[in-house]
Amino acid sequence: MNHMKTIILCVLLFPVSTIILCQVSEGSGNLDTALVDDQQAEILYNQSIEFYEDGYLDSAVINLNNVLMRKPGFYQALYNRGQVKYELGDYAGALDDYNRSMELQKTDKAYFGRGLTRLQLGDFNGAIEDFSEAIKLNPNYAEAYYYRGGTKFKLGEYQNAKDDYTRAISVRNDYAFPYNDRGSANWHLGHLEDAREDFYKATLYDPTMAFAFNNLGGVNYELGKYAEAVTDFTAAVKVDTGYYIAYNNRGMAYFTSGNYEAAIADYSKVLKIKPKYIPAYNNRGNAYYKLEDYHSAIADYDEVLKLTPDDGEVYLNRGIAKEMMRDEKGACKDWEKAVSLGIAEAAEYVKLCKKD
Repeated sequence: MNHMKTIILCVLLFPVSTIILCQVSEGSGNLDTALVDDQQAEILYNQSIEFYEDGYLDSAVINLNNVLMRKPGFYQALYNRGQVKYELGDYAGALDDYNRSMELQKTDKAYFGRGLTRLQLGDFNGAIEDFSEAIKLNPNYAEAYYYRGGTKFKLGEYQNAKDDYTRAISVRNDYAFPYNDRGSANWHLGHLEDAREDFYKATLYDPTMAFAFNNLGGVNYELGKYAEAVTDFTAAVKVDTGYYIAYNNRGMAYFTSGNYEAAIADYSKVLKIKPKYIPAYNNRGNAYYKLEDYHSAIADYDEVLKLTPDDGEVYLNRGIAKEMMRDEKGACKDWEKAVSLGIAEAAEYVKLCKKD
């Protein structure tokens, strides 16, 4: 019974970027020249920022539309509207506004915003180009390094991604996100001890980062440090009590340590949070099998096969459980099904079946 579902590594790529809107203060004497002699446009513009800050994004866009009808060449209004459209998920509209704003003024923030937008549109190479331009204009732009690294990560360029995360950290030593994602890059590169250190630092700089605790637990699990893994997964679910992946992973650490009762308790918690989470049914079935509760094991395997009827490994495991209950006919049927689904190991069990 070695068919446990693997640890699920959670990589936080691209956390929600903080939107920084350009603001014009009434009567400040430092207004953009586009607003000179147009008090109504100035009022509308500043109201748009208030709408944004209060969460009324559609109203912010309406105000910015009115501003741009009066002052089409107002850079800050175009830039801000691009940012708000991005938050609304109107990526095509955001891209258009960033392009128009950059015809008037090319800034690091505009390149960064357009890079995020291109990323959402699946233009990874374009996103990398924009993040690189932002960095040229501002060599200390930690977020640009981070997002460029994240884009490279998505392209499978783990070493290049790691290098960018390192640059982001060199600018902001307490920047938790790139520590977490550099840990993920190190994991993919096979540098598990380095990954462990990075995940630890992510949790140190942001103790609310549940997925970093989960990742730290994952790498400790891979390193055979099961007790430490349990501690890390426990920290993850303390931060986020609904974090079913961490419960599942803690269950795996308990299972591998031989604490099958605790594993079952965790898998059951998973299924209360996410009732159709297949790995939890499969893993709980394996734990019940270890406790020789074959009836419960079969019931969990049944649930897996309702959701994924072509999972050959589960047919193999269910057949083994049935054989332990002396249901040889049912066991043979499951093993034959497993063979038909490409599970070579099941062929050895089929040989045990009695021939009529």
